[in-house]
Amino acid sequence: MKIFGFVCAISVLPVLLVAQETDAPTNERSAGGALTGEIPGAVRAVRALSEAPNVDGWLDDEAWIAAPPLTEFLQKNPDEGAVPSESTEVRFVYTDRALYVGFRGYDREPDRVYGRLMRRDQMAAADGFSVVIDSYYDRRTAFEISINPSGTRRDVFIYNDGRGHDQSWDPVYDWATQTDSLGWTVELRIPFSQLRFPPRDSVVFGVRLKRNIVRRNEEVNWPFFPRDQAGEVSNYADLIGIRDLPNPRRIELLPYTASSATFEPAEEGNPFATGRSSTVRAGGDLKVGVTSGLTLDLTANPDFGQVEADAAEVNLTAFETFFSEKRPFFVEGTNLFQFGLAPAARRHRGFGRGGSEGLVYTRRIGRSPQVSPETDGGYAADLGQTTILGASKLTGQLGGGWALGLMQAVTAKEQARIVDSIGVDGHSPVEPLTSYTAVRVERNAMRGRLAYGAIGTATARRMDETAFDVLHSRAYSGGADLNLRLGSDRYEFGTALMGSRVEGSEDAIVRTQRNSRHYFQRPDQTNVSVDSSRTSLSGYSAYARIAKVVGVFTWEARGATRSPGFEINDFGYMRQTGYHSQRLQMRVRQLRPGRVFRQFNWQVQEDGEFSHDWERTKTNIQSSVSADFLNYWNLSITGERSLPALSTTLLRGGAALLQPGNWRGSVRGRTDWQRPYWLSWGVSHRLEDVSDATTTSVDGSLNIRPPGSFSASIRGRLNWSTSDRQYLRGFMVGDSLHYMFGRIDRRELSTTIRFDVALTSRMSFELYAQPFLSAGEYDSFRLVADPRADSYSDRFDPLENDQLVRPGDGATVEVDVNRDGAVDLYMSEPDFRVVSLRTNAVLRWEFNPGSTLFLVWQQSRQDYTQDGALNFGDAFGDVFTTAGTNVLAMKVAYWLGS
Repeated sequence: MKIFGFVCAISVLPVLLVAQETDAPTNERSAGGALTGEIPGAVRAVRALSEAPNVDGWLDDEAWIAAPPLTEFLQKNPDEGAVPSESTEVRFVYTDRALYVGFRGYDREPDRVYGRLMRRDQMAAADGFSVVIDSYYDRRTAFEISINPSGTRRDVFIYNDGRGHDQSWDPVYDWATQTDSLGWTVELRIPFSQLRFPPRDSVVFGVRLKRNIVRRNEEVNWPFFPRDQAGEVSNYADLIGIRDLPNPRRIELLPYTASSATFEPAEEGNPFATGRSSTVRAGGDLKVGVTSGLTLDLTANPDFGQVEADAAEVNLTAFETFFSEKRPFFVEGTNLFQFGLAPAARRHRGFGRGGSEGLVYTRRIGRSPQVSPETDGGYAADLGQTTILGASKLTGQLGGGWALGLMQAVTAKEQARIVDSIGVDGHSPVEPLTSYTAVRVERNAMRGRLAYGAIGTATARRMDETAFDVLHSRAYSGGADLNLRLGSDRYEFGTALMGSRVEGSEDAIVRTQRNSRHYFQRPDQTNVSVDSSRTSLSGYSAYARIAKVVGVFTWEARGATRSPGFEINDFGYMRQTGYHSQRLQMRVRQLRPGRVFRQFNWQVQEDGEFSHDWERTKTNIQSSVSADFLNYWNLSITGERSLPALSTTLLRGGAALLQPGNWRGSVRGRTDWQRPYWLSWGVSHRLEDVSDATTTSVDGSLNIRPPGSFSASIRGRLNWSTSDRQYLRGFMVGDSLHYMFGRIDRRELSTTIRFDVALTSRMSFELYAQPFLSAGEYDSFRLVADPRADSYSDRFDPLENDQLVRPGDGATVEVDVNRDGAVDLYMSEPDFRVVSLRTNAVLRWEFNPGSTLFLVWQQSRQDYTQDGALNFGDAFGDVFTTAGTNVLAMKVAYWLGS
């Protein structure tokens, strides 16, 4: 109940702040046009009365001459609020079909105007112009199009009032640039069919305009609002004057055809690994404007062959790794479904690469089959992914500030082809026919300062095979949330309440209770236990957050709780349940350039966690300093202390184990990223009390972007660590359950290499390669004796030489716990070495607007040995000699639309 008291207490604060805000002015402006109230500035678009502008980059059409120029720009960087060093003009013209934007960037040194030819959506230091349009006029979302003098474009969908950016939005539009004696120009034609807006006789858009002058590190904006201002889209000005538009024709069809050939090592005797295979497939996407504010996206047999492979890893934990979504259909326009389990940045609590937890994790759609095929000692065909029969999304605005998101996907029943030990062909079921549904509604009010809504998800499986009884037949989750900015936007408040329910066979629910997210079998907890008769499981999760976000001094307080029975991983993603947590954070910052620093931040943070029985599982105090220098270099230093606390997961279902405290420090830096060559680096070190276990990590990157169309980067991470408590096995000896640990020395090197060449503004080549090396050597094998003993040494019983037989060279390890001469445990040699190489090369050619040809080469090499020794030179050589799989693919997608 303590956590609910905390939640209720901070829930009262917004009411007090609203009372303070009641008498605040509603239509004031600060110097320079900064918005402090409800009436922003405005720019007018004029209708082209005769011919529409010809998009050639020259602003000499009659329509441009009739349009009034906007010139009232102010600096955001480097001197906030100052007059720009160069003049800028922007004009807006429209027709029934499209919005035209004309940009003139005056420059007294036109020879120094700098543009870079790059792949679409790639960022680099260059002069640039951006137009950002809040076409919904909801003060929460916007569409940004950026162009540099070489014609390179970047288009981004902005959501959550500027906190989220989606680069998968790829609209179809026309653009052109020119450089002349006055500076440079951009001419844009944006079809209204590519923007979404509610029907009105007179259309009003929110708008923001930006210009970069890279040689001066200068960014100018209209409208101007301070860096310290909360929110982004809610501070945009208005684009007015657009009237009497016919309903835009919003139908787009993107059919594709693709073929691929796979070459892999043949496996003797395995009829499914003959060394080569080929496929030909077809499908397509359809986008329909149901209304001017709602868009329906449909896909049939989607192809994701051009998508990069996930990074390699060796996961020694009991928790699932989070992989970010990269497939275009499931990335674009799904911001509404990002309903998280914690406010703001939804990083999991101390698990590093744990990822963003939420009720919708679209990587579940088309996932690898969850049921292992029954081969009776034979062979089974490898099904890497479940077939997506079809998927649809309905997203957009309903009017009145309401937004709607509806997602539906169906994946096929999969049966792996098998050949049993006597050569008989057959099929084995590995994944049922499954439906995934998510519905989200949200309302925005108070010019984007208030947002509230609800979400519901459902996963349904056709359980027509006994093999599927290990899965849930039904899974549901839902929630409601509210986010509010108060007190002249100085304060933010957010809260959410979620619930879940899963249904299935007794076997499926027992598996859920015992898995790593729940551990109902933990013997020293009092609030839950495994119930083998259950056929359903329900739970809840909640959080609340309040923060001061404006000013030199800011702070944040948050609390969260999650019941043991909360389960969302049929469609969502989470790592653990059954805890309460709280955070207090204070920050002092300098946002205006001074004599030394361009920006400076000092932050102190305290995190606490408790099990659902209110056992303390984490107390962490952290202090960090981050500074941007006048030369645009960055440096940050962090110190952290974690106090001794219980781990309720380390024994993977056993009793909670008391872990020592630790110290951790890190230093990170970055040179000026706007230079043709720039570096980033980081060093961290962690030292544990008592055991002296350490973790040291060094990472760095070199980014090369010389003048021209070529760019490259190499990022590396070297990690070496000693863990004194690496879980190995739990096993029974008689009536006693034992848990075995080892001390592991681990080294890991991962490298990511990228090369990009933009051949034209519509054609590019990208090469991605990730060599990965990892090895671990074990010693000091021990059994858990008293997990909560005051003395660290009393918590374990070492396995002596007469209890442990470890021949080495990959031979089986034997354990005799009670020294009676009988082997109590046979265990594979735990030492390991993994080498891996994943490569992806893609040639993209947009041969017509929206139509693309992809030529793809993918390679995957991996080798595993039971040898913990790691010579980086030898291992790196093995990366390139290990047998692997090569895939050659071609895909053509042709856009049909208006």
